[in-house]
Amino acid sequence: MNKKSSGAWIVFLAIGIVAVSLIASAAGAISENNTKRDCESDGKIYESQSKVCREKTVSEKFDEKCQLSVMVNGKNFSCDEIRSSNLEQAYLNNKLVVHSGKLYEAGNYDEYAAGKDAGDYCLSASDTWYHIGETRCVAFRPQYFARSGNNYFIDEKKDYKNGFVVYMYGNYGWNWFLSQYQNADTIVVCGQITRYQGHPQIKTAPSSIDNNPTGVSDGPYTVYKYTCK
Repeated sequence: MNKKSSGAWIVFLAIGIVAVSLIASAAGAISENNTKRDCESDGKIYESQSKVCREKTVSEKFDEKCQLSVMVNGKNFSCDEIRSSNLEQAYLNNKLVVHSGKLYEAGNYDEYAAGKDAGDYCLSASDTWYHIGETRCVAFRPQYFARSGNNYFIDEKKDYKNGFVVYMYGNYGWNWFLSQYQNADTIVVCGQITRYQGHPQIKTAPSSIDNNPTGVSDGPYTVYKYTCK
């Protein structure tokens, strides 16, 4: 092989290498663009530097969705307020609620306690000891039933002085009274919580008692909501 043909062969080889490189580069770019497009169509983020398709962070999803402010239970809260309260995920899950003007995530203990304190949820029997004088709804499981003349009692505990009591006065009849409440798993009663012989009590009529009310399950808690008429 003479020098002229050898030089031509080298030129063709170089051209071939460049062409292959360009084709490979173009193919790589097309592949990367396709990956990026597929990634973004799935609602994810394509990292060009690492060439990795990843899920959006909670913060990124929040910034994308929350625009200036949001209304929760009739009150406006800015996106910054939600972020500073670490409630971005609750916002994304549509689980923001308000008690006494403050934001909470529905379903956790803090929210449940705040809701009871604000009067948005019914109190438990044990709560009533701390709410004497208030007109509230109380949800509890009846454990004992008693009658003395026209006085009827639904007790949270058999030892009634250590528990919450519902007191009704009227000529209802013992059989009617038991048929109404003895098989109730839970009752909700509404009225003013007073103190009688040292324990909390609500004096009321049957119209203010709801047998087996519908509860809303929020996490590990069953929440009862009832409007006192």
